[in-house]
Amino acid sequence: MIGTVGPDCVCWPAPDRERDHIDQIRERLPAGPAAIRQLRRLMRSWVAAVALDDELAESIVLIVDEAVTNAVEHACPDRTCQIELVAGPRGCGDGVAVVVVDDGVWQEPTDPGYRGRGVTLIGQLAQRSTIETTEHGTVVRMCWPWPSDSPVP
Repeated sequence: MIGTVGPDCVCWPAPDRERDHIDQIRERLPAGPAAIRQLRRLMRSWVAAVALDDELAESIVLIVDEAVTNAVEHACPDRTCQIELVAGPRGCGDGVAVVVVDDGVWQEPTDPGYRGRGVTLIGQLAQRSTIETTEHGTVVRMCWPWPSDSPVP
């Protein structure tokens, strides 16, 4: 497992039936440039629909985009892979959880040059985050509490 900055995220979106007062998204797409665009748009629509404050919403969209882009560029560059995005209320309490899963192959980070800051951004912008790698792919879990000034759906 590769841990990121901050405490581990051990909580993920609750199954749809447990909490029906807020929509959950679940989308699985072939890994490729189109998936990056589609999942970014889906995430942007979702954070707007659940009325997150602008700063949190932008942070979530940015680092989900980073996680998806990392999967496309690094885990699946020369093989057919799938990427799944799940977002919803945290199953273990109030807040938001997002999970990005790929079935590609983890590549150890190298010198980032002018790019390569996605894992660092995830660790800095998620309140809690965990990156787990296995021979079956990578799971990126990110969690946030509801901001005190946001209406809780």
